[in-house]
Amino acid sequence: MSAFSAGMLVLTWWRADILPIDPTAPVTAELVAQGSTDVGAPDSPLSLIGVWHLESATRDFGGYSALIALADGSLLAGSDTGTLLMIEHPGTATMAGSYPELAVTEGRAKRDADLEALTLDRTTGTIWGAYESSNAIERYSPGLQRLARVKPTKMRRSRGNGGPEAMVRLADGRFVVLAEVRFDSTPGHRAVLFPRDPTLGDEGVSFGFAAPEGMRPVDMTQLADGTVLVLVRSVEWYFPPRFASAIAVLDPVGIEPGALWRPERVIPLPEAVPQENYEGLAVEPGAGGASRLWLISDDNVSGFQRTLLVALDWRG
Repeated sequence: MSAFSAGMLVLTWWRADILPIDPTAPVTAELVAQGSTDVGAPDSPLSLIGVWHLESATRDFGGYSALIALADGSLLAGSDTGTLLMIEHPGTATMAGSYPELAVTEGRAKRDADLEALTLDRTTGTIWGAYESSNAIERYSPGLQRLARVKPTKMRRSRGNGGPEAMVRLADGRFVVLAEVRFDSTPGHRAVLFPRDPTLGDEGVSFGFAAPEGMRPVDMTQLADGTVLVLVRSVEWYFPPRFASAIAVLDPVGIEPGALWRPERVIPLPEAVPQENYEGLAVEPGAGGASRLWLISDDNVSGFQRTLLVALDWRG
């Protein structure tokens, strides 16, 4: 969800100029930080490759809260207005962006277009999207045609921004869905484990996610060795707001109905990564246990935030 949902009730933030909708508008990428010897903690598996500031002169750009790495090496980002950004050749001199259409997005109410998470089956190319405000999960073909939509029973009582914020399809075919907010009636952040594709109608089982103190889960992915990574974020309400992000490391074997799923480790981002509202996390599998992690920030379509794309090496 947008980090400003609460603040918007109190303040009217400085918004960026309203741009026309131009699906042909190019995406520019400016390198603003690059790899250094700084890897955070001495034993951190993270090292910075680069950070790029992305910009485009179209209203369809910005607000990205979901990210996946496709089998062809490109990245697909989803926004909380239901628009998509395809990033080809990410992190290279030929990096470029385009705006594929999600066929069912046009004309949707904001409640039904609040796309907060994406996950995929890299073998078939099937993609799933989670919508926070309407508590819905949808399945798409590789060509982004909607194949199914459900509102799982375990998620129907979620309110406001209590719907699905992070979602991952595990390698064994199960799905994990996390909510950003906490509820007094359940331990930790509300979470659901589905035994298979949620759009097939399975009810799933509830459990809780134990986020680090003061932080919330905003996206998640799985490494080739089965380890689950959850992007967590905190915000301090200054003007402009201050963000802190980290990667929580978890074992999916530790998920038990009604219990708390606790991180084995929480790894801060390298200090060289600029502070921003990172809400999207994707993994690009590598060789020998190494992987490339990608993060994208949600600029909230504001005049004082940026859309940043971050490349990190994970040395497993």
